[in-house]
Amino acid sequence: MDYEKVHVSLLISAMIGCLTLTCVSSKATHIVGDRVGWACPGYDGFYETWARNATFNVGDVLLFQYNPGLNTVVHVNKDDYDHCTTRNVMETYFRGNSSITLDHPGDYFFFCSVGKHCEAGQRLQITVSQGNPPSQTI
Repeated sequence: MDYEKVHVSLLISAMIGCLTLTCVSSKATHIVGDRVGWACPGYDGFYETWARNATFNVGDVLLFQYNPGLNTVVHVNKDDYDHCTTRNVMETYFRGNSSITLDHPGDYFFFCSVGKHCEAGQRLQITVSQGNPPSQTI
């Protein structure tokens, strides 16, 4: 048996495996509000500022960290977002620490439906990009 050829074959296989792993696109988990979490912010533009510092791609996850009973997360359309109304709610989360997978490109709108939290700035608008497809290896 030619051990040198076996070693070279194993080395080439390992290199191809490593290249393939680097091409798999990793998805991010974004903790909404970072250390503040999902709560009434100190000022109206808090979540807007937070979102400006992040890039959102299809497959990423938003993690809303909050105490159930004190806050909610509602996924709404732009009109409801702009007016803090719940006429066209797509999804409601209220059990705390909700994870939402961003499954398509475009704009997403969220706010808290408790009391006047939305009017106080507890709302989030993000734009999700398709992201870069993984490059192919030969």
